[in-house]
Amino acid sequence: MHSKLLVFIAALVLSVPCLGQVAPAAQGSQANFSVGGGFDYWQGDWNGVTRFGPSAWFSTEIWHGIGINMEGHSMILGGGPPSPRYKYWVGEGGVMYTNHHFKRISPYAKAEEGFASLSFPHKPTSTYTHDTRTTWALGGGVELKVWKHLWTRVDYTYDGFPDFLSPVTEQHHTLNPNGFAFGPTYHFR
Repeated sequence: MHSKLLVFIAALVLSVPCLGQVAPAAQGSQANFSVGGGFDYWQGDWNGVTRFGPSAWFSTEIWHGIGINMEGHSMILGGGPPSPRYKYWVGEGGVMYTNHHFKRISPYAKAEEGFASLSFPHKPTSTYTHDTRTTWALGGGVELKVWKHLWTRVDYTYDGFPDFLSPVTEQHHTLNPNGFAFGPTYHFR
């Protein structure tokens, strides 16, 4: 009687399905790469000037919403008053945090550093019309899921262009161009 009970218990224990499973030999990358592009609408912090321009970005998530973001912005279209010569190009990269709590919407925040080129009007007695600087930027935005891997990004960035010598006041100060970028983003994950 005891031997039949032991055989029955042994059959139950040995037939448990989890004992026969093994861990996978390899696991795919969990990094979320995304690339996108669109248009900017920025204010130049120069006598009320606003401009449009193309914009592009690349992001990758490394660990639990924390990732790296690289982007380029420009203010080159839409000249006219008050300052038709004002042009701004910037390439930046830095840390980004994305909140994945919601299914179809992903808010994010970013802090970046970069390099910018600024062309601006000058006094008739001066030839100083262009400057380049290392910049910083803070911003954030939201990505909205459109379909499968396609999302739409709406982004706000506040730039700092430090130690700018104003040809008008002849004083050094920080310009703060800022504005919105919007366009499609494709996520490869």
